[in-house]
Amino acid sequence: MSDSLSIDRQLAQIFMTSARCACFRQAARSLNMQVVPMRKRLRKLEESVGSPLFLYKGRELSLSATGRQLQQTLARQFGDLHPEGASIQRPLVRLAVPTALLTDLLARDLISWLRKHAAARLEIIPLEGEPEELVDVMVWIADPAKSRPNPGFAMTKPLQLARISYCAYMAKRYAGKRLPRSVADLNDFMLVQYAGNTAVDSFEPWNQLIRQRQSSVVQVHSQEWVADLLRNSSCIGLLPNYISNIDRNLLPLDELFELALARVVWVSTSPLTSGRQEVQELLSLIRKAFDDRHTWFTKQSCREISEL
Repeated sequence: MSDSLSIDRQLAQIFMTSARCACFRQAARSLNMQVVPMRKRLRKLEESVGSPLFLYKGRELSLSATGRQLQQTLARQFGDLHPEGASIQRPLVRLAVPTALLTDLLARDLISWLRKHAAARLEIIPLEGEPEELVDVMVWIADPAKSRPNPGFAMTKPLQLARISYCAYMAKRYAGKRLPRSVADLNDFMLVQYAGNTAVDSFEPWNQLIRQRQSSVVQVHSQEWVADLLRNSSCIGLLPNYISNIDRNLLPLDELFELALARVVWVSTSPLTSGRQEVQELLSLIRKAFDDRHTWFTKQSCREISEL
């Protein structure tokens, strides 16, 4: 059958992988292909055969009688048609990024990229300070006055992605009729401190308040925990202003501090691997993620955000 149809090895592999996975999308991911052109090739194959090769039983994809016959023929002709991707070592790409930025801003785009690059080897490393080791792509947050880091290794010229303002926040459900408008008003509330902010110079007004506390303060080790405690208890904690675009139930307290609390996001790459396609694609993905959300990083004050 296959001789008369002129089925090449790639088309045979597409057919056999689709049959084995019982799912076109999973087969495309396994083969590191786009699902739409892959389906087009299978439809042309069905037209050449003159009979459906696949059918659905409920939601499960299976082979028709003609499909099973073709499967046996291709197995005899080509032998093992498992994708070679898992057995071929691909270069590792290492991405270092703050957990909060990964969760809040980059996760969706990164997952989409991985769906299209199922054969990629990617390591995601949490980076809560400045870069301390050389990796392929580095994203970090620094104080506005901080000059270019000097970690002891070469990196490409850092690109500023955004300037992020910060405010003290609380949940609207616990706000009541009178919001805290001064530091003294915070005495009636528990404060939540993300441990990574303790040594941040830009947050000194807030950190000084935390240090002065002898009680009613909790320290956590992720920004996500700060937000969770704010949502579910009558706490106040420091969060980036863009959080208002993610969770409308969190309310910025705009009159607590006279000084602006802000940090800057940077990205750089290793000069040794910056030209690799995967590195360039990740760099473009990160830049686009921030560009698409540029309105989140405008120079809005907490007061302007509270009026949204």
